[in-house]
Amino acid sequence: MFNRLLHLAFFLFAIVIIQYLVYEVTFSDQGYLAYQEEQKQLKILQKDVEILQQQHDQLAKEIIYIRESPYALEALIHSELGYVYPNEYVLIMPEPNKEKIIRP
Repeated sequence: MFNRLLHLAFFLFAIVIIQYLVYEVTFSDQGYLAYQEEQKQLKILQKDVEILQQQHDQLAKEIIYIRESPYALEALIHSELGYVYPNEYVLIMPEPNKEKIIRP
């Protein structure tokens, strides 16, 4: 009788331990669900890195083009800094009024 009771206690203890381990593997901070969430976050960050790398490559190409081409540098100076040749005129257009006009 005592032996059977001991086996039952051991069996119940084993069930409790197995349930605890399943819970820890699945729901803990280092469990499977947390792992899946981190994998999703990793994929998002990898896409972000890929986009930033493409932007970096494009900007590097633009820098090389501007350094090597005097015409590109001249166009950049004209458009960004507003430089003009002595025989050129600059027209500055006012921005349109963004407020709605209420008519009676």
